[in-house]
Parts: sequence; C-alpha cells; structure tokens
Amino acid sequence: MRRRRNLLVVGLVLVLVVAVAAVVVEVRRHDRSPLQRALALLPASSLRIAFTDWALVREELHPKLGTKARVQAFMDRGYRTDLSAASSIDESAAALDQHYGFSPANAEWEAYAQSRSGAVMVLQLPSDTDMDAVQDHLETLGYTRPGSDLGVWKGGVDLVASIDPTISPELQYVVVDAAKHLVLTSDNAGYAGRSARVLSGDADSLSGSSLPSLAGRSPEPAAAYLWRGGFACEDLSMSQADASDQRTADRLVRRAGGVDSLDGVVMGMRADRGLDVTLGFENDQQAKDNLRSRARLFVGPAVGRAGSYADDFRLTRSRTDGDAVLLTAKPRAKDGFVLSQVDDGPVLFATC
Repeated sequence: MRRRRNLLVVGLVLVLVVAVAAVVVEVRRHDRSPLQRALALLPASSLRIAFTDWALVREELHPKLGTKARVQAFMDRGYRTDLSAASSIDESAAALDQHYGFSPANAEWEAYAQSRSGAVMVLQLPSDTDMDAVQDHLETLGYTRPGSDLGVWKGGVDLVASIDPTISPELQYVVVDAAKHLVLTSDNAGYAGRSARVLSGDADSLSGSSLPSLAGRSPEPAAAYLWRGGFACEDLSMSQADASDQRTADRLVRRAGGVDSLDGVVMGMRADRGLDVTLGFENDQQAKDNLRSRARLFVGPAVGRAGSYADDFRLTRSRTDGDAVLLTAKPRAKDGFVLSQVDDGPVLFATC
C-alpha cells in the first residue's frame, strides 16, 4: 500500500513538473517580440532576413481596407513612409488579398529569409483566421494539395503568373501550418519542404544565433533587416564600392579609430520612422572599442553612395549594451526613405 502511495506521489510530482515546464515555455513564447518569434521559425542557415510587423504598420497608418483598390492605397502609403521597405510581397499585396485570402492587409507579420541554398517567406496570420478557407483558396487556384499536413502545395511559375502578373515567384510553393496559423512560401519546392521542418521543430532555427538577442536590445521595429554572424561584413562591406571609394573609406575608418568585424547586425525602423542600428561583436570589449568609431562613421560621408548619412539622419544616441553597439537616429524628413537608405552595401558605418 505504501509503495502505491509513493508511486502516486511520484506521478503527481511528474505531472506538476511537466505542467510548470509547459507554462514556462508558453510564457517565454509570448514574452518574445514578433521579430524574435519570427526568427524562431526561420532556417538556421538564413543569412539575411527582412521583417515587417504588418499589425504595427496598420496601427500606424490606419488604412481603410476591404477592396483591392484600398489595399493598394495602403501599400502606396507604406511605400511613401518606407514602412513597407522590408516586405517581399508589398507589390503583390492587392492580388494576394483578392486571390489567396492572406496579405499585408490581414497578416500579423512577414519574414523573408535568404540563405545560400534558397529563400523562404513566413507569414503569421491572426489566430481567428479560417485556415481551411486558406487551403481551399489554394486548391481553387490550381495548387496541388499535399499528402500531409505540413506538405508542400505545388504550384509553379506558370500557375502563379496566370493568377496575377504582380504575384511574386516566391508564391510558387506553399506550406500551410493550420495549427499555428502560419503560411510558408518559396520559389523552390525542396527548400519549402526543408524549411517546413523548422515549423514542426524538426530542424534548427535562428533561435540559436546571436540575432534574437540583438533584436531584443532595441524597440520593436515596424520593419527591419537583419544579417546573421559575419555575413554583414560580406553584404554591407565597402568591397562593393569602386577602388577610389574603398581608399576613401579606409582613410575614414583609420581616422575614426578603426573597426572590428561584426557578429550580426539588426537595422530596425520604428513605426514613428526612427532608426535603430544594433551591431554585434565578439565580446563586450570589442563593442566598447567600436562605439566611438561606428558613431563617427554614421555621421560622416556615405562613401559609395550619395552625400552623407548626416544629410538624412540625426544621430540622437550611441551606446553599448554588452557585446553590441546601439545607434539611434531620427530621419530629417517626415516622408521618404529611412530603412531603404541602409539596407544594402556599401554601408560605411557597418563595414568590417
């Protein structure tokens, strides 16, 4: 009898441990920002990520939706304010809303990730979305239904082009995670299938990289670009500039005090169009060593581009946070490009 009581106690303890663990996981999941949640759903091999918090953008712009023309007007405003700068489906939005039932008009957020082996988009839909209707749309459009829940809906370039010429080729292959209200798309069926394994937890995501930590050190962005590890040095470096500009950049970097290689970069634009740049480094000391030089380069000439960054931005704060340098800036104009000014190389303040 005593042994049975002991077994019962042990069983109850195990149930309690499992229940507490589940609560902790759920709290941690909801404690993350939309950007951090998106990173947890993208393949670990991703090198460059473009993110848009569509719920935040809609909250800022207050669009009137419901028709194709109104969705297009929403996208036009997004372009003028640069809030749609990181989207891969902004030009397809009206057609997606009409034919697929999902678009920037109703999505919570969008993340587009590129690696050396492929690209994938993940779209988070609201929890009250009828996912059966989403799949019915795909079948009606001519996609081939997969044999499993997280299988790939196969379309192809000809199908997508026949639906609407504005629709991005990345909609050729689609995965629907009905339980999580997620839609994943790619222009490659194999890559879509491999990326779907991240959604199910059967493949690694970007959660193990430095990006979630870097993303958590500045305000939540309405739009953002991120570079994993040292890829920022490759994608944003002055090596993309001509020889004369490279010599000028080398001189300016030496004058600023020199720089170290980057270990991840996050450039985020808030809904009020403020710009937050987070530069990751190997350790805290490197971040301290790079603070002054990176700030000086930010307000200096935009070598390899037109004019100076100071012509477009006012640097309001520069500081370190552990192994990262944080630069905060405000655009000088009420409209026009902000994030689009710094989303590709060469970017002198992000050189290595």
